[in-house]
Amino acid sequence: MHTLEKDVKRMELQIGQLISIVAYQNERLNRFEEVERKKRIAIIQRIPLAERV
Repeated sequence: MHTLEKDVKRMELQIGQLISIVAYQNERLNRFEEVERKKRIAIIQRIPLAERV
């Protein structure tokens, strides 16, 4: 039983680490998407209104 408890604790720690990794990667993706959105807006703003379709 002692080994099982240690295994459960180890797995809990690993799950916590994986959650942290996923959260970090999600934050990076959100920042990347925000930069890309701002680039698209900047490009659109350079196009004269009459040419925007």
